[in-house]
Amino acid sequence: MDFTNYSVNDFVVDESFQAFVADADSEAGRTWQAWLAAHPGRQADADQARALVQGLGPGPLYPVPAELKHQELLRLRQSLYAPRTQPWLSWQRRTRLLVGTSATAILLAVAGWWQWSASTGPTMQYVAGANQQRTLTLPDGSVVVLNGNATLTTAAQWTATTPREVWLTGEAYFQVTHLAAPAVRDIASAPAPAKFVVHAGGLDIAVLGTQFNVNSQPTGTKVVLNSGKVAVDRHAWFTRENLLMQPGDLVETSAAAPTLAKRHVQPALYSAWTQGHLRLQQTSVRDIVQLLRDDYGWQVQVSDSALLNQTLTGLLPANNPDLLLPALAKTLGVQVTRTGNVVRFQTSAQ
Repeated sequence: MDFTNYSVNDFVVDESFQAFVADADSEAGRTWQAWLAAHPGRQADADQARALVQGLGPGPLYPVPAELKHQELLRLRQSLYAPRTQPWLSWQRRTRLLVGTSATAILLAVAGWWQWSASTGPTMQYVAGANQQRTLTLPDGSVVVLNGNATLTTAAQWTATTPREVWLTGEAYFQVTHLAAPAVRDIASAPAPAKFVVHAGGLDIAVLGTQFNVNSQPTGTKVVLNSGKVAVDRHAWFTRENLLMQPGDLVETSAAAPTLAKRHVQPALYSAWTQGHLRLQQTSVRDIVQLLRDDYGWQVQVSDSALLNQTLTGLLPANNPDLLLPALAKTLGVQVTRTGNVVRFQTSAQ
């Protein structure tokens, strides 16, 4: 096949191109890099397709038979030197049509937010600055506390007949007003206006009325339930996962491990930041460093990697970096300095 005629959508639905986006060091990844190097005029469309694939969220690729995968790579390699004129077999065409049709449906889902925005009219965006918290009361009476660098987007006007939906980037604590009738207890069967849905990091987090914490960062998304029930759905390519959370559950997904993982925690530890402090209980320095990067946007450098494995228990101030960093330095017995946006952890021996 002559890949030089590929449209953006052709790149998106190509199984070997999906593999290239998922892992540039894979066999498909190396082959596509060689092809793009030989066809620089196709780089712009490939970059656009790659952004679309990444925007669909992490997840397993569509299960294409191994024989077809091999033939995909063979066609790609051959296209580096000469166009392939041999027609596809009918079963290959049917498989490609299936992939293309499903991918088109997913692309429509990716555009759902924009369609929702257009249908509901103007939107409102709430932003919490770095090292700040912001408390919001939404039109339905629900209360949201945004942590530093978090953004919440909603419809500008809410009505009794429209779904309660918000889009979150960053960390937020939700206290959701219960609007469902007393007899309605199942989230899945509840009327759309009765549900409250948070879209964050590829997850749809649906509740009727409860308290929970969501932390959606580039590295992954965590949901911690304080009370009530939460239904979590993850859509990625041609798979769908869903979990029903109980109080004390933590559900997370990440680029490295996209499948939903659930474990039991003490939920108060994960919402303690709303009280102005970080409550640590055998928390590793590695996790604290990641928190500084995600919530404060700092570039954190640690001179001794062994320091990352140490753990801390206690309270640390969360809202004032001028207090947080000295507290960390004293607790760890290391030197912590900050120059602009760069924070350095150095042991006394260095």
